[in-house]
Amino acid sequence: MIEPTGVLHFAISVKDLERAKRFYRDILGCTYLRQNDNTAFMRAGDDYFVITEMKDHVPPNPPGGTQFHHAFIVAGDAFDAALESLKSHGVEILLYEDKGHRTFSGRHAYIQDPDGNAIEIIDYRGPGDATAPDYQGRKRRRQAGEGEG
Repeated sequence: MIEPTGVLHFAISVKDLERAKRFYRDILGCTYLRQNDNTAFMRAGDDYFVITEMKDHVPPNPPGGTQFHHAFIVAGDAFDAALESLKSHGVEILLYEDKGHRTFSGRHAYIQDPDGNAIEIIDYRGPGDATAPDYQGRKRRRQAGEGEG
C-alpha cells in the first residue's frame, strides 16, 4: 500500500499563462517561483501549486459555478481585507458562507480566476464537526446545481 506523507503541489489548467500568473501573483498574493514553456511554479505560504497553460482548457464549472474549486487559506484577521482587495481588483465574490461547513470550518468566499477556475478563500478555523447533520442551507445550493462547497 502507498502511504503518502503529503501533497507537494496541484495543477490548475489555464488558457493564458501570463494572465494567470499575474492573477495568482498580483491579486491572490501567491509567490511566483519560475516557469517553463507552459507551466508557472507558484507558492502559497508553505505549499506549492502550478498553473499550466492548456490551449484546450475547459472551465470545470458553469459560469459563476464554484463546486469544483481550489482552496487558499488566509489568516482570520486578514480575511475581510482579502475580500476588499479582491473587490477592488474587480473580482466578483460569487458565494460567501460562514456556516454549514462540517469538515473545514471558517469563513469561505468563492471567486473565479480569469479562466473560469473556481477559487475558495478561507479563514480556516480547523476541522469542523463531521458528525453534525447536513447543513440545511446546502439544499438550496444543490437545487441550484452548485452541490457541496
